[in-house]
Order: sequence, then C-alpha cells, then structure tokens
Amino acid sequence: MMSPRTLNTRFFRVAATLAIGGLLFASCGDSEPSSTGGGKSLLFVDGKPFAVVDSNDELIPVPNAPTLRVMTHDSFAVSQSVLDEFTAQTGVKVELIPSGDAVVMTNAAILTVGNPVADVLFGIDENLLGSAFDANLFVPYAATRLDAIDPSFTIDDDNRVTPIDHGDVCVNFDREAFSASGMSVPMSFSDLASPTLKDSLVVQDPSASTPGLAFMLATIASFGGGDDTSSNAAWLEYWKSLKGNGVQIVDGWESAYYGAFSGGSGEGTRPLVVSYASSPPAEVTDTSVAVDATPTGAIAATCYRQTEFAGILTGTEQGVAAASFIEFMLGRSFQEDVPGQMYVYPVRNDAVLPDAFAKYTAPVDTPLSIPYDVVSTNRDRWIRQWSGLFR
Repeated sequence: MMSPRTLNTRFFRVAATLAIGGLLFASCGDSEPSSTGGGKSLLFVDGKPFAVVDSNDELIPVPNAPTLRVMTHDSFAVSQSVLDEFTAQTGVKVELIPSGDAVVMTNAAILTVGNPVADVLFGIDENLLGSAFDANLFVPYAATRLDAIDPSFTIDDDNRVTPIDHGDVCVNFDREAFSASGMSVPMSFSDLASPTLKDSLVVQDPSASTPGLAFMLATIASFGGGDDTSSNAAWLEYWKSLKGNGVQIVDGWESAYYGAFSGGSGEGTRPLVVSYASSPPAEVTDTSVAVDATPTGAIAATCYRQTEFAGILTGTEQGVAAASFIEFMLGRSFQEDVPGQMYVYPVRNDAVLPDAFAKYTAPVDTPLSIPYDVVSTNRDRWIRQWSGLFR
C-alpha cells in the first residue's frame, strides 16, 4: 500500500472534506476516521491525513487503484489520451457512463441517491442544482485546484459541486440560408417572432433538455413575469407569439441541431436553432475563413450563461479516486481539452484555447442569467406553465 507524501497546511482542507455527514471515503482497509467536529472526519492512511494533490500540484497515486465510474450527459467528450494521463498519474482507470441529456442524467442520479451507479457525476448545470442539493446528491469536496479558476464560477459555498466549464446558450443561425433568402439575420428575441421568420426556429423542450431550459429561462430574464403564476405572464405571452410563428419543439440538442437545423452539419430545413455561442467553431473546416463568413453564427442578445459542474456522488466507495478526478478535471490537460471536444470554455484562468476556438467564438459580454436559487424555487412551476401552452 502506498503512503501519501508529506502534506502542508494547504492540503488539510482537501482531506477534511473527503468525508462529510458520517460518510468515510475508505481508500484501504486500515483507514480510520478522526472527529474534527461539525460532523466532519479526516481520512487517515497509515495514520496520516490523506490528500490527493501534493505540494507541487501533482496528483498522488491512489492506493489500491480502482476503476472510477463517471456518469455523464451524452454530449460529454474528452480525448482518450487525456484520460490515459489521469490513469498514468493515479493508477485509476475511468469508465464513462453516458446517461442522456443532463436533465435525464440528473433525475436518474437522484433516483439512486445513496446507492449510486457511478462515483462522480459530470455535466449538471446551475439550473438543476436545486433539485440535486435537495436530494443530498453530492458529498462536499473543496478542491485544491479551485485556486486556479475564476471565483465567480464557484456558486456553492458548501462545495457540493465543482465548476468545470462554461458556455452561453444562444440562438444560432444558418448564414448561407439567410444570405440566399435575402432576409436579415434576427438580432433579438422579438425578431424571432417576426412573420418573416415563420417556421424558421427549432428549440428544445425545457423539461427534457438543458439548452431548452436555458432558452426558456432567457425569455423569463428578458421579458419578466417570472413571479406571475397565470397563463398571461409576460414571458409566456412571448412564447405564444413563437408558437403562432411555427416554432418547432424537439426533445434534445442533438435532435434540434443535427435533425432540424439547416446550418453547418445539420440536415434539416430550419435556419434558426437553440445551441451555444461556441457552436460556430465546430462548423469551420478552413481556418482562413473570415470570422463573419463562418457557416453559422450566434445571436448575442439571446445568450444565457450556463456553467457545468462535477460532483462526488453520495454513497460512493471510491471517494479518494473521485476526489482525484475532480482535481484532474481542474488541471491544465483536461481544461485545455474541453474547448476542442465539447466547444465550451474552460473555467481555469490560464488554460490555452485552441486557435480556431479562440478565433471563431466571440465571448458574450453580458449574458442573461437568473440566480440558481431563484431557478430552484420556480423551475417546476415555470415548466408547468410552459407545458400548459405546448401540450
């Protein structure tokens, strides 16, 4: 059995959060808890406090290295070479468990809380956190490498989840379709409901899709009326205009972008789709193309901020390996792989962006947003109100 390296004071907070509320992360047979008060325990290995990152910011090999199960949404992607790097550093192999859209994934994880099918969950966003927290889905873990990210992304003071990446959900447009038709590209929510764009927009169902939920929240943030429980709320009046203008509702992002959208790699007929501000770089095959000549573009006024988080699932028996993977996802290798694989921004301040991503993704300076606790309080009602209009 491997012994941990000498720890300095900075890493005691890592060890102190490895077991919360009586849950001990056992890394080997002779580990034992030591009470620190407040319901927390320190994990000891060979009589010493255990951490997963050493004083040189390197991951420590995991004793009795297990296979780590990571539950993800279906859009998760990471280079195999990056996962191999994690295994080389820790000895831990990673098994990915794709589990549908983030909404479906989160609901499935909640159904098995305390007896999880995985050890780590990746891909929950702030709009789903309330339900997860209410269900005690995650064990708190204060990652050492949080020091390397913009603190604005750390929205949970209890460290139940760790921010990994961020992006902006926006309406994307098919540049060629608009050029060929002679129509002007819409610049606002109101433009999307113009009769000249009838049957042009496809969006995702907010009850089943995180981009769809983000777009619904964007309309609430833009038009207001979130506290109105009636069918005449201001934001719902806007949706009535979209419905009258032939908006198409599909179940998820893949169906919308690849099935109904006409732009880029889409095979449909609709020139407007809810996607991401960072989607256009994925459609560029020739990086000499001018920024304003990409196959697709994003409408900045419709953008809603979305941050993705990872968390250690309550009930896991692989707490040390899970904590190591959280730290790894905040490391340079994983963070710099994220833009090219999932077309979202890393949260780490010093991560270098791929050239095409940096050139063709314009940062959204003032994205729409609603505080996650407000979303948590009202989300189910808002979805019921929306569903009453479309079902």
